[in-house]
Amino acid sequence: MAAILMALFLWIIGLAVLSASFFLTHMIRKRADALLEKSEHEEKKDESASIALAIEGKLLDQIPSYVTHTITGVVGLTLIALGVVALAFHFH
Repeated sequence: MAAILMALFLWIIGLAVLSASFFLTHMIRKRADALLEKSEHEEKKDESASIALAIEGKLLDQIPSYVTHTITGVVGLTLIALGVVALAFHFH
């Protein structure tokens, strides 16, 4: 019984990681835009902070979405595969 519960748990977590890639990509883009906007506002107050915020925003903006999709895809599918292995122990 524990193997079935472990398999279901790993499958649910794996599916959550697979679907999280779309939310993660959206959050990265949103955060990059917010940092770039904040750097424009900080430009008048503190130029070094404005430069740092602009660099952070541009770095986040340069992350391609396929990288986040690939990483979360590999991690999610690995968790699903581990769930299949846990299910194999139940039938062994």
